[in-house]
Amino acid sequence: MQVAEISIIGVVAVLVLLAAAVVLFALIDKRLMLRVLRVFGVYAGGILVLGGSCWLVWRADAWWATLLFAVVYWLLGVVWCLSQMEGKWKTLLLPVGLSMLVGSVVAGGSLMLCLPRWAFIPVFGVVVTYLVKAVAQTLLTYRRSLLHTEAHRQYLLANGASVLESLMPSVRRSLRATILPQLRTMASPLVVMMPMLFAGMLLGCSSPVAAAVVSLLLMAAILAASVLAGVVALYCFKR
Repeated sequence: MQVAEISIIGVVAVLVLLAAAVVLFALIDKRLMLRVLRVFGVYAGGILVLGGSCWLVWRADAWWATLLFAVVYWLLGVVWCLSQMEGKWKTLLLPVGLSMLVGSVVAGGSLMLCLPRWAFIPVFGVVVTYLVKAVAQTLLTYRRSLLHTEAHRQYLLANGASVLESLMPSVRRSLRATILPQLRTMASPLVVMMPMLFAGMLLGCSSPVAAAVVSLLLMAAILAASVLAGVVALYCFKR
């Protein structure tokens, strides 16, 4: 018995396996198990909302529905990024919002030049997800670096350095903090961690060649967009 190419028997088997794992883990650490269940429930609810939203967009099959989805998803990304920051939202709204807008437009637009129209939603979603982490990490590292290098910056300025030269160590440190996690992801052995997009495309019955090409293009676009978004965020924050 199947529904939309998903076996009901398989779903029941997974649910039974999950229930058994919950019972076993609860016997060992009940407190942590309750937390796991809460987080999993929130995750499942988010997936259902996201799936329903994507279904409505595809059902409408109109440019305005796709644009509305992109704007709402971008706004949610900005809000989530701001929630990870230390400080007032008023001072961070411009650097976070503008950097994520520039990064998502550049990465999403360049990818859509070589992908079909129906790929916009998953591509845009992946790009925004990466940009949220990149922008938050950039600004957090930059602010902490400025705080801990105030004396050094004043020393450089007193010895004839320009404002930009005094800020460059913090800029380099923040951009490294943005790029290094992505480099670690790309450096992970593929036999240990298969790229999620590649696996998802295979599950969606795409050819292995198309899945590999799209994965490479997406990672290249995200890397470029992360650097660009980081520079825009730092410039707006400095201003």
